[in-house]
Amino acid sequence: MSRTDTMITTSDLNRTGPVERDIEQAITALKKGAYLLKYGRRGKPKFCPFRLSNDESVLIWFSGKEEKPLKLTKVSRIKSEQRTPIFQRYPRPEKEYQSFSLFYNDRSLDLICKDKDEADVWCRE
Repeated sequence: MSRTDTMITTSDLNRTGPVERDIEQAITALKKGAYLLKYGRRGKPKFCPFRLSNDESVLIWFSGKEEKPLKLTKVSRIKSEQRTPIFQRYPRPEKEYQSFSLFYNDRSLDLICKDKDEADVWCRE
């Protein structure tokens, strides 16, 4: 082995840095869930409970008594701020930095978090 080669040990693989811990904490928070302000195509925005499934593949929320799933593989992009027509019906400019949209198929799921910290957990850019 030359001096430029590096050897990875099991202790290197088991060590987690601050970035890995932040990611793990974010995933844990997403699994526990939160109430987010959901904008819909009809009516005023409503608070709904959202959470990430245990296998981390589905975003789940409850609308009324009905569970709504969104497979994360269907999400094509995530956009911060309030740029969709749905957000424009009930604009909340003071909450712009807490807002994000998940785009899937030809639709969007438009959400506002309670604060900037929660928005950072849900929508890391």
